[in-house]
Amino acid sequence: MKELVKTKLSGLKTADEKYNFLREFLQELILQILDRHKYFRNLAFVGGTALRMLYDLPRFSEDLDFCLINKRNFNFNKMLETLQKELSLSGFEVEISKSATRTVYSSFVKFKKILFELALSPHPEEKLFIKLEIDSNPPKGYKTEINLINKNFFFKVLNYEPASLFASKLHAFLFRKYAKGRDFYDLLWFLTRKTPVNFKLLNAAAKQTEKKPFHLDAVKLKEMLVKKIRQVNFKHLQNELAPFLLNKHELAYFQAEYFINAIERGLATTKEKRTKKGGG
Repeated sequence: MKELVKTKLSGLKTADEKYNFLREFLQELILQILDRHKYFRNLAFVGGTALRMLYDLPRFSEDLDFCLINKRNFNFNKMLETLQKELSLSGFEVEISKSATRTVYSSFVKFKKILFELALSPHPEEKLFIKLEIDSNPPKGYKTEINLINKNFFFKVLNYEPASLFASKLHAFLFRKYAKGRDFYDLLWFLTRKTPVNFKLLNAAAKQTEKKPFHLDAVKLKEMLVKKIRQVNFKHLQNELAPFLLNKHELAYFQAEYFINAIERGLATTKEKRTKKGGG
């Protein structure tokens, strides 16, 4: 497996390109292991890395995020043991740490020596970290789908469908305690694609975290988004976002006017999809 990585890296030019490719390759390998061991019976893939791998979001992402949608026979410790064993069999030296709160299972998969072995770091002790996070109590209203991914190798995932992914991103964007450049980038991406919003999930998520009922629709959502846009320092967001972009020229669109225009156009035609099957 390491030889495959070396071959792929040889075609890249900059250290940033090689680092981002390596991290993404290892993320895919982790997802493939979860698929082979049937953990997507329990987990739904969500977040920025899901957008990147499933829908070619043109930015890199650090973490692997999941929602635990089926608790039956799920064992977090056993899952981490499986990852440790399989990654070792693939030739990687890994160290896995874990933590858990009432609702979130979290783990860091630390790849040892690989940055040094691939000449991406002069320090043998430096590690590459991939964070796994599982929401064990996701809000109701999500819808899921199954997708086959083929970038460096085949694997399949169960993931939130686009309207539910958008709702989850809107919830993070509106209620995160700090402004995060990647949230803003993803918002603009969703809006320019005119992705529908799963308002059932968005309102359930807002109620869960804010401890009060919400009745957001397109009109109220637009008002909240515009208010948030007008309060942020876009220069700060640009600096935070830049390392994750494939095309740094896109930072030029990180201005309030572009976001507000996208909100007006992207949400004007947004309607909830009606499907026969609801999640949660």
